[in-house]
Amino acid sequence: MDVAEAMGKFGKVAGQGKREEFIWVDILTDRAFTREDTARMEEELRKSGVFARVLNSGSALNREAGEVQRVWLVAFDSPERLKEWEREFEERKKRDHRIIGEQLEWFHIQEDLIGPGLPLFHPKGMVIRLGLIDLIREVNRSLGAREIWTPHIAKVDLWKMSGHYAHYRDKMFVWEQDGQEWGIKAMNCPMHIQVYRFRPRSYRELPIRYAEFATVYRKEQSGELHGLARVWSLTQDDHHFIVRPDQMEDELLKIFEAAKKVYGLFGLEYKVNLSTKPDDAMGSDEIWEKAESALKGALESAGMSYEIKEKEGAFYGPKIDVDVKDSMGRWWQLTTIQLDFFMPENFKMSYVDRDGSHRRPVIIHFAILGSIERFMAVLIEHTRGHLPFWLAPVQVRILPINDSQLDYARGVADRLAREGIRVELDVEGTLNKRIRNAEVEKVAVIAVVGDREKEAGEVSVRGKGNISVDRFVDALLRAFRERASPSF
Repeated sequence: MDVAEAMGKFGKVAGQGKREEFIWVDILTDRAFTREDTARMEEELRKSGVFARVLNSGSALNREAGEVQRVWLVAFDSPERLKEWEREFEERKKRDHRIIGEQLEWFHIQEDLIGPGLPLFHPKGMVIRLGLIDLIREVNRSLGAREIWTPHIAKVDLWKMSGHYAHYRDKMFVWEQDGQEWGIKAMNCPMHIQVYRFRPRSYRELPIRYAEFATVYRKEQSGELHGLARVWSLTQDDHHFIVRPDQMEDELLKIFEAAKKVYGLFGLEYKVNLSTKPDDAMGSDEIWEKAESALKGALESAGMSYEIKEKEGAFYGPKIDVDVKDSMGRWWQLTTIQLDFFMPENFKMSYVDRDGSHRRPVIIHFAILGSIERFMAVLIEHTRGHLPFWLAPVQVRILPINDSQLDYARGVADRLAREGIRVELDVEGTLNKRIRNAEVEKVAVIAVVGDREKEAGEVSVRGKGNISVDRFVDALLRAFRERASPSF
């Protein structure tokens, strides 16, 4: 399908490329393209046997040709495939977490004064963030992980010792001050290692399990940034379990089980990939083979099927990536579990074994959600913004039909608020308008009260019918505690 040749009828083609399913073509011309030009482009492509939809066009700077008109489009070899893409594209727009996040005032990104890839979370967005953090804190308690805190900057000597400076320098924010080079934290592991190294350790203390909800900063290319899914500042549910070699498999199995429970809670289907030694890896083939073998053994013991991703491991160790599938069939990489024999060597980590000898521990790096921001993006698009009851920023909205039920409605709302339910009372405008507002704002449960409900001590739950206030409160509290949908 020769897109460039067909587009060349509008001027000399100065460049062509692709990003995901989108194609871009740079055309050397001295005028902006019009809507009529766009229609002609699609017609010319159709004559060439290419079925396309032009998405956007505008001025751009081509390194070799100077100022050009850059045209973004999708192209397929049949009209049926184009129609299927258009159908999915329209559905994706309805689910776009960036649009939903701004419409509902959950978060926004302000490039003019703050910068790209640096999201601002509003109060309702913080409810979602903190709900996810609370979930992982429960996971941490079950795993025996304890939280620590580390600073956001450090001397680059730390990352030189870890190997990140050599292997990850282009993704780091680095500056010089008073003759000393500093870096904003892109990874937490070197700092967690310093906590371990604070004093000598005995084999009896291991495993030592550290966790941190740590914001790190990574210098992604501007063209790669995408809402919360790809950002400069991201908060990881980051873990470093420091273990003896004989403890590796048992700890990995516990981590796998914890991750599966989290996916099950959200109804997410998943698949597992094992990423092997990359070209820029640290250490010997022998150690890599040992680490890869340990991960394979743990996966097989857990009964988890997996695929091999050749040469896609971290530079310091092989890793397990878990991809989840959303309701549109798209796969997202979230959980990462890495086995690391190299940083313990670089930082001279040790523990005193039973025989009094000093031995190297192994580090298991992992994050179940991956990053809070990315997980939120996936979850919002997976649910189209209709988040699970326990995570919804507004769990219940009480709507009295008129002022005569206002005191009764307020009493129901106050009772829910005392129990910790996120509830709002809405009295402004017509009932139909208030119901519509609650639906648009993705309120999890809408309860209407009129004279009949007031007299009977009930509420009318939208889509469920009338139930007593006692049963209503009990069902909501049980759903909140169990992270489930209310069963009225």
